[in-house]
Amino acid sequence: MSSTPAKTAGILVVGGGIMGASIAKAAAHLCDPLEAPLVLLEKAELGAGSTGRSGAILRCFYSDEALVRLAHDSLREWSMFESLVGRSIGFERQGVLTIGGPRASGTRELVERNAALLVACGVEAELLRGAEARRRFGVQVDDEAVCCHEPAGAGVDPLRACESFAALAREAGAVTRLGARVLELVREGDRIVRVRTSEGDWIADQVVVAAGPWAGPLLAEVGVEAGLRVVRPEQYAIAQPPRSAPEAVEALSTIADAGMERWSSPRVVAMRAAHPVLLDLEGGAYARCEGHAGRTRVGAMDHVRDETVSDPDRVDDVVGAGFRRWARERLVERVPEYERQGEREAFVGLYTLSPDGQPLLGRAPGLANLCVAVGFSGHGFKLAPGVGAGMAQLLAGEPCTAFDAGFFDPARLARGAAKAGSFGL
Repeated sequence: MSSTPAKTAGILVVGGGIMGASIAKAAAHLCDPLEAPLVLLEKAELGAGSTGRSGAILRCFYSDEALVRLAHDSLREWSMFESLVGRSIGFERQGVLTIGGPRASGTRELVERNAALLVACGVEAELLRGAEARRRFGVQVDDEAVCCHEPAGAGVDPLRACESFAALAREAGAVTRLGARVLELVREGDRIVRVRTSEGDWIADQVVVAAGPWAGPLLAEVGVEAGLRVVRPEQYAIAQPPRSAPEAVEALSTIADAGMERWSSPRVVAMRAAHPVLLDLEGGAYARCEGHAGRTRVGAMDHVRDETVSDPDRVDDVVGAGFRRWARERLVERVPEYERQGEREAFVGLYTLSPDGQPLLGRAPGLANLCVAVGFSGHGFKLAPGVGAGMAQLLAGEPCTAFDAGFFDPARLARGAAKAGSFGL
């Protein structure tokens, strides 16, 4: 027991990744910045966990309306962020091309279904046949393939985005405490009465756990079983071929013609991309040209080959030769110019998987002052602006309009309402 008096916060956010930073940005105004501010606790540096290793792809291709709408609203904020705030987050409007083909059963039907759902939800999207996709993007697909093209799809630099959200939170009165590791949540009855950290204790009116891979043990200690599992997806990076995405100008003009001129920023660098973001459901891989890093990242579209991580502080960062070969082959198959490009680097990420592949957002069951934003299962980054807005509404005791609170309710697991997940699709 520490003899040092506990410090006081209005809201205590545990975790300094993109979710914690977005929640802090959206909810800072709910607290008194002098007497009891919102305090963001991060054990290392901002974005040091899953966020810093994220592909940060911004797309709306989902099978559930709740996810499509949350991703679409979040994309609007991502798109306007640099113009409205004046902080660069490396926003790149590249477009996203999702590929379904005859070599993977059910993928063509999935692409057709989801493309129709996107249009019904007001997302700019079109369904292309294989020959049209080849002509417009230079991506090699069979004539029997179908592709969903999202011209507004994009990406950002994940670390700069996280740091910018945290900076805006501080401007609104929040406090960020880096190097403060949360050791324990102390529960009495239906409340978290104290949060023990490496820098002393905190007492807060409300606590939010957005700690990614580190969330599971913290929650389990206070009786919240979230069923989280952490895995280490391997990722590969290769130099981009020297060509520009042929659809870049057309995509931006289409958006402007639709009356969304604010979505197009002078700082958009989409035309530097060699091709749209590729979500290759048929081949099982994704690829994104990352202008902020001068490379193309390749990863797997599912997590079946990923190793489970028992301690996220001790992750094996060595990427096997087998994955490097697999990733390069998948990319060269779609864009043959990569055959001549040199390898840049290989690295691992961290995904925190929920039982149904969807995040847990809202009040923790049985606890009046604990909220969670966990279990994003490798596809959460794009949702961060909407997650922050919705969590701020819940913390304020207001109706949640930023996302479908029932769909993401953490209590769905205990009710048996969670459906089988499909890795963010």
